Amino acid sequence: MDMSQYKELFLSEATEHVRGMNEHIVALEINAEDKEKVDSLFRYAHSIKGMAASMGYSDMSELAHKMEDLMEGVRRGDVTFAGEVADLLLEGVDILQEMLRDLEKDGEGSYDVQDILGRLSRFVAPKERVGDLYAARSQLSNTPLNVESEENSVDKINSGVMLERREFRQTVRVKTELLDRLINVTGELITNKHRLVMLERGLGSAALTESVTQLSRLLQILHGEVMKVRLMPFAAIAECFPRMVRDLAKKSGKEVLFVVEGTEIELDRGILEALADPLIHLLRNAVDHGLETASARVSSGKPAAGTVTLQLRREKDQVALAIEDDGRGMDPAALIESAIARKLVKPEERGSISPRQAFMLTCIPGFSTAKQVTDISGRGVGMDIVRSSVLSLGGNLSIDSVVGKGTRITVRLPLMVAIIHVLLVGCSSLTVGIPVMRIHRTLELDRLLITNCGRQKVFSLADEEIPLLSLNRIVGEPFMPFTGKTIPVLVTEVRGKKVGIIVDRFVGQQELFIKPLGRPLGKLRVVAGFAILGDGSVVMILDTLGM
Repeated sequence: MDMSQYKELFLSEATEHVRGMNEHIVALEINAEDKEKVDSLFRYAHSIKGMAASMGYSDMSELAHKMEDLMEGVRRGDVTFAGEVADLLLEGVDILQEMLRDLEKDGEGSYDVQDILGRLSRFVAPKERVGDLYAARSQLSNTPLNVESEENSVDKINSGVMLERREFRQTVRVKTELLDRLINVTGELITNKHRLVMLERGLGSAALTESVTQLSRLLQILHGEVMKVRLMPFAAIAECFPRMVRDLAKKSGKEVLFVVEGTEIELDRGILEALADPLIHLLRNAVDHGLETASARVSSGKPAAGTVTLQLRREKDQVALAIEDDGRGMDPAALIESAIARKLVKPEERGSISPRQAFMLTCIPGFSTAKQVTDISGRGVGMDIVRSSVLSLGGNLSIDSVVGKGTRITVRLPLMVAIIHVLLVGCSSLTVGIPVMRIHRTLELDRLLITNCGRQKVFSLADEEIPLLSLNRIVGEPFMPFTGKTIPVLVTEVRGKKVGIIVDRFVGQQELFIKPLGRPLGKLRVVAGFAILGDGSVVMILDTLGM
């Protein structure tokens, strides 16, 4: 039978099982008494063995079989799940992942597994054949045998499709390209809805008004449902982090307790995919830079094992993701001096940098306090990559730290992308959109409250001196002098500092479908994309954090 038609399904299922094995092995190394995880790990290996055998991937099937034997030894109590067992099983997981990656590239999924098979075999005695076990049980209970063949009792294959003994789930797998097209079509419908709203206002037809209102309601429902389809649990990327932290801890000779919270919270698939690499950088920094060695921690009165916590929580239409360690913390003064030594900050600015601003210096390209470069960190690129990635996702990043207590890095992100709420503002003859989540507040500023600080115009807000910028000058439009007593200002954040941006007028808020820019405009950091209003005019969406 031609099994190639089931390859995509096999890869998807097997990849999920391998990820589960990775997660359970790391968890069992911490708590080997968790019988449920022991049983689950056995089932993962058993499933991969059966599926690979049905597809003809003999090396994969044989490796999974030996891993299954080892887990059966753990279940029977013949083998103690200790560090050596975990290392060997994780090595097997890595090889399975290599085989799956080879299959994804249209390879044969072959691998020289003889060495690891030999090492796995040495851990357990030869396992009795399934038929012998059934026979022994039958004799003990004095009941007649009524079993299928050994092969069928272990692996049930129905017409070549891998079917495990589990309840049928009413789900389907949808290609990400289809989801992206659905988002685009929904966005275009929302743009056309705005066009109909404008036409309805001009015609004054009650029937048309009712129809447009109903259309708006249905589009809102459609938008919500389509976005739900794009949502994925944070666990989709977080499940690989415990293994990574474990390996980093071993490599750096540290003891680390890793805690993950909020894995059930769902985010837009696009955000999750782009978030994986930044989180890897942050976790690496926490283990390598944040935590001390066991001996250093004990001498300072701390537990030998350091704790790294990855926490995700919902905040209205945003998520807050925090990575916290109980390590050595960061000294703001030392960060400032390091930045001055690298000529990233002028010496005369030393006294005007607050502790929070000092922590953000770590996000400047090339900044590093590492005394030596290792394969874990110390190249001065990690936090710069993290911040750039977070900004590109429409989020922001903050850092808090206490010397001797630890560091907490918080990333706030929108739940979804593509269709967002923006504040439309006038800028000379242009209408410009600014994401609402970027705006701290808007106000009509009394001209008498504006003062000069050197060559910079500033105003005071809640005992904080806020510099003023002109949106006209930012986008290259002619400056429009104000004649009234007040000036429209929106307060946002630029390079980690609050600033007030003067606009010509506030137009209002609107939900818009944002389209990314192609080359060469895509290189403009201040422009996040563009959208089309109901009257057909094109609106530029500004990314204030990129100014």
